[in-house]
Amino acid sequence: MSLNKKQNEMKKVILSAAAAVLLLASCGKSEVCECVDTTVSVMKEMKAANGDMAKMKAIQDKNKAAFDKCDKLNDGKSDADKKKLEEEAKKCDGYAEMEKIMKDGLK
Repeated sequence: MSLNKKQNEMKKVILSAAAAVLLLASCGKSEVCECVDTTVSVMKEMKAANGDMAKMKAIQDKNKAAFDKCDKLNDGKSDADKKKLEEEAKKCDGYAEMEKIMKDGLK
């Protein structure tokens, strides 16, 4: 697999994980922040995998339940509610780190 193809696959994995978190909706800050923290942790693990697709797949599989839980927080929520809770996510301790990792990519 070419380096560009690996990089594109890594970007897809990271962006899909980040998208799940950015669409958060929850009735409590702790659930939102848990999702942010999980995303930061996964992003760090993905970065440490250095493009090894087998490792990245294992990381995704290991964290599937946590991401499913975060995705379910959106169920039945209006766009306005999702927006409010996205703003709440921005107040979580890990949010700035998550944004930095997303901006920097897996360098």
